[in-house]
Amino acid sequence: MKLFSLFFILTLIAETAGAQSIPDDLRGLINQANTNYPRLKEQQQQLRAGEVHVAIARSAYQPNITGNGIYQYVTPVAKATLPVNGQDATIQFQPNHNVNANIGIGQTLYDFGRTDASIKQAVDQVQLLRRNMELTRQNLGYQVAAVYYGIGFLEKSMVVQDSVIKVAQGNIQIFANRLQNGEALQYDLLTQQVRLKTAQNRKIDLQNNLERQRALLTYLTGDPNPAISPVAVQFDAQVQPFTLEGSLQTAQSTNKEVQLAQDRVRAAQTDVLANDRSGRPNLSFNGSAGYKNGYLPEIGALRFNVAAGVNLTIPIYAGKRYSLQNQAARLNLDASRYAVENANAQLRQNLEQLNADIRSNQQRLQNLETQVLQARKALEIAQIRLTSGVITPVELQSAETGVEEAELARLNYQYQLLLNHLEYKRLLGENL
Repeated sequence: MKLFSLFFILTLIAETAGAQSIPDDLRGLINQANTNYPRLKEQQQQLRAGEVHVAIARSAYQPNITGNGIYQYVTPVAKATLPVNGQDATIQFQPNHNVNANIGIGQTLYDFGRTDASIKQAVDQVQLLRRNMELTRQNLGYQVAAVYYGIGFLEKSMVVQDSVIKVAQGNIQIFANRLQNGEALQYDLLTQQVRLKTAQNRKIDLQNNLERQRALLTYLTGDPNPAISPVAVQFDAQVQPFTLEGSLQTAQSTNKEVQLAQDRVRAAQTDVLANDRSGRPNLSFNGSAGYKNGYLPEIGALRFNVAAGVNLTIPIYAGKRYSLQNQAARLNLDASRYAVENANAQLRQNLEQLNADIRSNQQRLQNLETQVLQARKALEIAQIRLTSGVITPVELQSAETGVEEAELARLNYQYQLLLNHLEYKRLLGENL
């Protein structure tokens, strides 16, 4: 059955819940996923690291205090023989054992906005990390819901398949009795047995997909035995085609992907600002206080000393590095702006396609209601003819298959409409 190909793409669906309230067990699963999902934990740690980087950038405004201790042995050293009090004396201008211990302090006085730009860069990176985490949390919730409703769809499909199996088993018994009475052929009985095996194989496929979805739910929530009762889920989402321009205007301000693209533009603008300021001068204060030797006349004695000064650094030439960095930053800014345009274009496309899907699924579902009634009536007539012995196996199988296909198709379109409703909420940026 080609219906089951959609089960393998459930993990790509990032949609959930609609106008109806979220079931309690689904809400619990989403909370578990938000607590246990490894990717979300990773992003939480990255966000904390980003906040630390902001503090690091701000620390550039604080003084830098260091303790320094230097010992240096020097030989030979400068000496001179001079007459002192009528006698020649050797004077040494530098000791062989040089000692210098001091506390140093450095403080940026003015850097023409470079530190401020660095802080803005760190803050923008934190905002990007926070937005990515919000997007991951939103998509995680919708993915959990998609699996939840997918499990409900599979279980409801198995109920339909169990009905098919039950009918096939009853038919086998009827044809077995008729075969004993000489009113049927061995071929008729074999045909029903083949139909039973086919239905059982379809149930095996459903069960396999159900187990795969439960395994995915365990991965998302971190719970090996997630509490879930999706068999009670009703696929009755009240979703109607929407006004494209009105929904697009709302989604452009609330959609998480668009917001992330806009945040990247702001970060790229800050990068341009930081690169503009990277080649500016830096004015700083440097000072120290401590003890050292080498002072005449007692060059070996340690003496207290203080030093203070101002340092001005002016970049003159750096091989066009600053201009090239600025050029690269502006190119990245242009690329980020195009990314916003692309995100808005994709949003419009997704809304247009979703609107078309909603219309077609609603029309198909309405048409299927008549088909289901017709198929059930045809099966009732076929069963009456079967008991009367005036129906062929082919006619009976056709009637039974018609009911099965109609029931599964109706369930599928109800499920698709629910997913359409979830997709609409996701595109609008709504959280669970």
